[in-house]
Amino acid sequence: MQCENPIACHSNFVIIHTNGIHKVSIWYCGCSRAVPQHIQLLQPNLYPASQLSIRTCTSFQLLKLLHIFSLTMKASTYDFYCALEQLLDNTRIAKPHYRYHALSCMVLQWRHLKMLKQGGRANDVDGVLGTKNGELAIWCPSCLYPNINLPIG
Repeated sequence: MQCENPIACHSNFVIIHTNGIHKVSIWYCGCSRAVPQHIQLLQPNLYPASQLSIRTCTSFQLLKLLHIFSLTMKASTYDFYCALEQLLDNTRIAKPHYRYHALSCMVLQWRHLKMLKQGGRANDVDGVLGTKNGELAIWCPSCLYPNINLPIG
């Protein structure tokens, strides 16, 4: 569908995806019934680095891949970002704008949201704000807990 009142995004808008770092131009919907811009990016699976002045976003696919790499290969976010830069230009002549800080912030937010989701906070009446300290922690199976793996007395 075409929007009757499109709004241009920031001139240096960058999308970080699994095949590199791309400078693109996108148009937001500016209709009267349009959702906020950060929500418009979330709908096609793009995670914005901020909610106010969005200049960088990453794909959900990249965030999932980076999470798997960090768990299985112990790859750091910095090493992953450098590999993405090399995918774009292996000679490093046309190096893209440095967006590592934005990517690391998005990764931390992504992991926190995943932890909240796995902890069942999305379906709770109190939501995320009702989460108490330590409520998302996983029980250690080797620790002794009375009446669970430690007999009474």
